[in-house]
Amino acid sequence: TTRPGDGSRADEIRALRERVDALLYRSSEERGKGALPSGRSRGVPLEELVPGTEAANDAGVFFCSHRLAGGSYRHGTRCIGDLTDLDMGRLAVLANDPTLRGLDYRRALFLDTETTGLAGGTGTVAFLIGLGWFEGDGFVTRQLFARDYAEERATLLHLKDQLRVRAFLVSFNGKAFDATLLAARFIMNRLPNPLSGFPHLDLLHPARRLLSHRLADRRLGALEAAVLGFEREGDIPGSEIPQRYFDWLRRRDGRLMADVFEHNRLDILSLAALAAHLTELIDPDAEKAGFHQGDRLAAARLFLAREC
Repeated sequence: TTRPGDGSRADEIRALRERVDALLYRSSEERGKGALPSGRSRGVPLEELVPGTEAANDAGVFFCSHRLAGGSYRHGTRCIGDLTDLDMGRLAVLANDPTLRGLDYRRALFLDTETTGLAGGTGTVAFLIGLGWFEGDGFVTRQLFARDYAEERATLLHLKDQLRVRAFLVSFNGKAFDATLLAARFIMNRLPNPLSGFPHLDLLHPARRLLSHRLADRRLGALEAAVLGFEREGDIPGSEIPQRYFDWLRRRDGRLMADVFEHNRLDILSLAALAAHLTELIDPDAEKAGFHQGDRLAAARLFLAREC
């Protein structure tokens, strides 16, 4: 039943909504391909945008994306094939952990997570666990996505299974964030923490030792550009990723998550490329041209300090 005056008020609200929609549409047009889907648009299935499928284990189901970058695949100035055969002696120097010397680089597990918060804490969930490893002359990336909170336990169980066949972790700031957060999530899900005592090369620390003399910004994105010759185009800022996941939980629109997957995949590839670069940098016998002289001096200091 329409009450007196309701028609006029409804017209005002309708007109206001049309103006807001027009502004949102114009803003999204200006952003181009980076525009977020509106709440009223029909969702696109994640499988149409991200190569992957549903996986299952004893803890339930989750979405798994598995990709192989062949040896000729380029990441910045490097081909994936050039990254293989990492020197474990020099990796041990970078990690300041002699236990790495006797290991095989092919048993490294590169790790990067995307989470519901950047500050950590027991309420923070790693909704996307990105893994990587060398396979033949290529590099595999596998991403474990909890499509809702109920799928978290299944992703953690899959990570646990992967760790059984790996010998050490490689991350960037993983000791302070990723590994600590995942340890808390294993405990919250009443699972034993497989990361406890696992050898771990955190590339953030040697990167600071070797490059801080000329790079004020030692974030992974800055190192990609300055050291690896890799420039990201249209990449989502890390600060926006938690909100994307919250929006995904409401809308189930794959467009919200596609570039989050790509951001994470590139992070993992950069870990492999940065590990290769730093191991070459601290090689006392290396004659490779292109290294910054200040980097080589910092490398000599690090190598001598760790070898003594």
